[in-house]
Amino acid sequence: MNKVKSIDIELLRNNHIESKHEVLITTDKDQDGFKFFPRSAIKPFQIIPLLLLAKKKQITFESEEIAIFGSSHSGQDIHVNLLTNIAKKYNINSNDIFCAPQRPMHVDTADQYISNKLPFTKLNNNCSGKHLSMLIYCKLLNIESDYYYKFNHTVQENINIFFKDIFELSDIKYAIDGCGLPAIYLNSQSFLKGVKNILSSDYKDTWLSVFDSYTKFPNLVGGHNRTDTNVMLNSSEPLLAKSGAEGVLFATNNESSYIFKCVDGNFRAVDLVSTYFLNNLNFINEKPYLKLVENYSKNLQNTDVYTFNII
Repeated sequence: MNKVKSIDIELLRNNHIESKHEVLITTDKDQDGFKFFPRSAIKPFQIIPLLLLAKKKQITFESEEIAIFGSSHSGQDIHVNLLTNIAKKYNINSNDIFCAPQRPMHVDTADQYISNKLPFTKLNNNCSGKHLSMLIYCKLLNIESDYYYKFNHTVQENINIFFKDIFELSDIKYAIDGCGLPAIYLNSQSFLKGVKNILSSDYKDTWLSVFDSYTKFPNLVGGHNRTDTNVMLNSSEPLLAKSGAEGVLFATNNESSYIFKCVDGNFRAVDLVSTYFLNNLNFINEKPYLKLVENYSKNLQNTDVYTFNII
């Protein structure tokens, strides 16, 4: 039986270990897995019930719309403007989304807001695309959108039914995500099995539309200098990548799928290990890893202070 692969990464200051992190790696070829919260890495799956309903109603979402629905965007103008236009298109009040206003993850954008004395908005929230998609889902179902984020709301119940199907689970445990929506908890092998199950089911075309949207518009999925965006921009073939909070990254080319999870939740560690590992597999070139090394090795005075040792 294949054991879950584990890679350690050491962060060294002047050749002395300052911190060390363990990153778990599992593939759909493995038998063993680990239980985890995928967090935002679940988003490519989470938006499929909406797309299935839209298809029945002969509504076609643009690829940009699908990408932003499944995003954890950086709150840049490209993201906020697109979300604003989508809300107008489907007659949705963007203030009705449940996630809170958030400082944009893109530093320059946040600085511009502060310089211009502009308030951070709900559309700056990295999960606002997902929330907007759920309000649209309510409209297509012709149901009230109040409390759409609750476990017992029809939107969440439908997503849960879909998850049970693709992940082959009779019961699924949930907690509350950072944006207020249900956060699924499951075994990594159940998660990866979902990709195979989708590709061999009636959901295949819908999944491929998500895959295509991610690979066509990676900058909408994350944003400038975000790891999942950089992975997709520098892949040797079409590759879907999605990061999740607490040190998660999911990547698939629909033939091989991987999950990376830093045990202590350190995002820097999972970013470095995943890009290093995917480069060694020739899934991506070395640019994402080298960019991360450049970003993470320097202090605010742009002096090199860190080196990294991947074991």
